Amino acid sequence: MGIKKVANNNDRVESDKLKKEEEKAEIGETKPGINLQGYCTNVDCLASKAKLPVWVNIGFSDISFNSEKTSYNCPDCGQCTVTSIMKAMIFNSEHVISSNDNLIPVKDNHYQCLYTIKLGSSYEMKARKIRQHATSLEDLITRSENAMISNEIINLVSELQKYLITVVKPPKVKDKVRLLEKIQHDYNGDYNQVFDVGRFTILCDNATKLQTAVAVMKKAEKFNLIVSEDKDFFERQSKTHHRFHNIKLFVPKHDVYVEMQATLKKFATLEGYTEIENPKLSHLFYEHIRAWKPKNAEEEDLKQASDETLTKINDIICEWTDDKGIQKLANRYKSHLDIGILKPPQLSKNELEINNNVLLKMAQFVYEQLCKFTPEKIKGKAIHMILYEYYKRYIIGDKNPASCADFALLLQESRKQEMEEDVAISQALETYIPLQANKYPHVDGEENEKNDTFDCHQHAIEFLEGKEASEEKKIEQQEQKRKVMIIQGKSGSGKSIFCRHLEETLWNNYINDSKQPIPVYISFPKIYHLKNEKDIILQALQGKHISKESMDAIREKVSFVFIMDGFDEIFDKYSQSDNNNKYFYERFHLNKWNAKVVVTCRNINTTLIGGNQNQNIATSMMYLWPFTKQQIHNFIEKF
Repeated sequence: MGIKKVANNNDRVESDKLKKEEEKAEIGETKPGINLQGYCTNVDCLASKAKLPVWVNIGFSDISFNSEKTSYNCPDCGQCTVTSIMKAMIFNSEHVISSNDNLIPVKDNHYQCLYTIKLGSSYEMKARKIRQHATSLEDLITRSENAMISNEIINLVSELQKYLITVVKPPKVKDKVRLLEKIQHDYNGDYNQVFDVGRFTILCDNATKLQTAVAVMKKAEKFNLIVSEDKDFFERQSKTHHRFHNIKLFVPKHDVYVEMQATLKKFATLEGYTEIENPKLSHLFYEHIRAWKPKNAEEEDLKQASDETLTKINDIICEWTDDKGIQKLANRYKSHLDIGILKPPQLSKNELEINNNVLLKMAQFVYEQLCKFTPEKIKGKAIHMILYEYYKRYIIGDKNPASCADFALLLQESRKQEMEEDVAISQALETYIPLQANKYPHVDGEENEKNDTFDCHQHAIEFLEGKEASEEKKIEQQEQKRKVMIIQGKSGSGKSIFCRHLEETLWNNYINDSKQPIPVYISFPKIYHLKNEKDIILQALQGKHISKESMDAIREKVSFVFIMDGFDEIFDKYSQSDNNNKYFYERFHLNKWNAKVVVTCRNINTTLIGGNQNQNIATSMMYLWPFTKQQIHNFIEKF
């Protein structure tokens, strides 16, 4: 007897009666390569006691065996007791099989070949992974191009399209440079392991259509094609967690394999055919990490985190993450336009340095994606959130702010701590009475009941918002200038309390509208150092737990109101400097910040107003006035 390949179709059984088909129980599972089925002879094995046939996977190998004399390890009991081999299934392989009574070997590359094994006969089997048969990369590209436009493939595609299934043929095969890189990295230079030189993508509306598409492709013999490999990553996860059914079709006429990848439209990332926002993100992320070989522990950690992040992104695209989990992520999303994502400090390098450094290239890619990607759908928002979390933890670092919103939160926490430590100011704010001011100083002993004082707080707000001028043209001119407001008040007049009250108002404005400037309260006596006066803002922010590395990115993105309190308390030290420039604005390098400045002092002089030397700075001055008798009465009545 020769080698008998079992037909895939069951013989039709005719019967006068309805017959219930009995379920055939089998132990073990078939995997790629050679699979042999026999019986376990171990008396202690449950499979043996139940007389159940057992599958043993040999894998890709060369084997010789006698169906009755050779034994294999039982997957149930683990003993080398499986013998009486009666079937061989060779799966997803190019293989050769021969026997002692049929010396002419049988060669095949169908994805699933089942052979009946004759008891007492000896067999030789060789199974290899599917490989291309090209003589060079150029030869492989030529064969693939010809196969993709062959009648065999065209007829199969037409058959699929009859079922209203979308078949996407790439406009051209993969770029040679890209192929060479992939071949070198993924296959150690072996171009015959590449199957996606030209890949057809099959897109289906629903799971039923997908089943239909796969079933049609598996009948490829009618189109003179051979299904040589079938991998179902729809219910079990692939390495990258993409969800698809992958079939390799052998085109005998051109001696080449062509890949057909079927999936649902909602899982596709093919531009022009996808429901996913920013569909290239997943692939571009993969391209950045695919060939990355870490050189040290830092790179190893980032590479692992990058792999995990890509998996999470694909889990959202392909819905391995359930709807509830995706929605939960999407609910946390905030647009970069609202939170103001900060540029990584490490990207201060030049373009050449960035391109030659994997870590820097990754940082730049993620930063640019976050700033360009403004999703509107649930999946897109969830993906953006995953990418932002990766950026925040691994690119920026947990200790540094990743956005203007993070920066603002750090300042708010610092302010809360400052207020808890300064009990007197906290209590004073609870009973705060609006201060009165004027454009000229109050003279002791004069009654101020009839003078045209104004609300100091309201005047400061209007100045900062550009509303203090009456003429529109003047407002436009003022808006182009940097602004400084100087507030003079005698000792005990309430300057510090006013500053904290102004800060509180500006914080409330920012919380309601993140486009508003962020207030920073600076106490001159606590911060000022003569030797480092040009870095007074840096020192103030560092004192509020903002890292030095983040400063440039913050300076680039954030607008401020610096509320600088108590200039007169540092004036003696300030005057000791040998700096010829006496104007505080320039001495403190405030021109490097996008900021408006409020300064309090006891006496106004040219050190503060600058002698009108700088025409680009709009300076406003006001003087605190004491409470009127009516205000004092109202305060007593209220409290």
